[in-house]
Formats: sequence, C-alpha cells, structure tokens
Amino acid sequence: MYDAITKSDQKHQQGHSCRRYNLHPSLTALFLLDNRMEVYLWQGRNPDDTALAGSAKMRWDSQRKCAMETVLQYCKEKNPRRPPLAYLVMAGCEPLTFTNIFPYWEKDPSVAPPGEGSRSKVVLVKELLSKLSKEQYTIEELTRKPLPEGVDPLRLEDYLADHDFKVLLEMSRVEFNALPSWKQRNLKKNKDLF
Repeated sequence: MYDAITKSDQKHQQGHSCRRYNLHPSLTALFLLDNRMEVYLWQGRNPDDTALAGSAKMRWDSQRKCAMETVLQYCKEKNPRRPPLAYLVMAGCEPLTFTNIFPYWEKDPSVAPPGEGSRSKVVLVKELLSKLSKEQYTIEELTRKPLPEGVDPLRLEDYLADHDFKVLLEMSRVEFNALPSWKQRNLKKNKDLF
C-alpha cells in the first residue's frame, strides 16, 4: 500500500504493509492500494464544500488530482502494454472487491456515505481525473453553485471560452487584463463570476 498524501505541496509516497486501521475514515488522506488485479485510490474523509473555501479547496483538489495522476502513472509503469484499471474508493462506500482484500473489515458507523447512489457506484480514476482537469466551462456552469469540482473560484473567467468571455464581460481578454485589478473584481462581481 502506498500513502499518497501530499505535504507542503511535495509528493510523498511511502510503501508499507496493508492494515485496515491505516485507512481510518476520519483522515483527509489518499492511499494507493494494489491487489495485483486492479489498483484502488482510497479517499478518507471528504471535506464538504462548506468546510473548504478558496485556497483550502484548491489545495485539496490539487492533492486529489496529483494522487490520481500518480495512480495512473503507477498503473502504466506496472504493465505498460495493459495497465490495470484504477478505481476511486470513498470512505464509507468501499465495495466488496476492496474490503475483501483485508483479513478483517468493519464498517465505521461514524462515516456516512456521501450519497445513497455513491454507495455501490464504482468510479474510474481516469474518468474523475478528466473531470477535475477540464479547462473550459459554460457561463451557466460557472455562475451556479456549487461550482464544478476542480474549478478555482478566484479565476472563474479563465475557464470561459473566448466567445463566452466576450459575451459575458463585453470585452476581450486582452482588454480585461489591461484593467486594474479592482475594476476586474467589480466587473466579475456584477456578472456573478465571483
């Protein structure tokens, strides 16, 4: 098992033996687990959007993205011709294929699954990473709450296509970037991009 926690924005990986108590659901942590047939990225406590704001949310999304990239790279290096599939497993939503790896697994009643539908849903790391890495969104996606996962709330205008940018802010990116920062901020507030 590999601890894929990032500390102070430096990737930290350490191999160690696999025990259930290492995966304490109260951890805001990410662990890589390889059972030879597939690879799992276990995510402990998922901080909700109300607990994280601004740079803390961006740091968490960045750590998750880094861990997902690491898992996919690990899979490619493990078998370059046919990499094993990698799945994201959330604390409280562990599927049987994951829990059967351990000699003993006891569900922690203090951990509530994020949603009833996610209990049995298996998410491929590759699919979730592509959502977190999306670079353009529509005006509607960026003006409704909650924001899409992985979006920096302080730079919403950067995620707009050039056409949408011009329609919403009524100027080009070059003109917008030439404005003083206080005018940019006021314009974004008036257009609900803040």
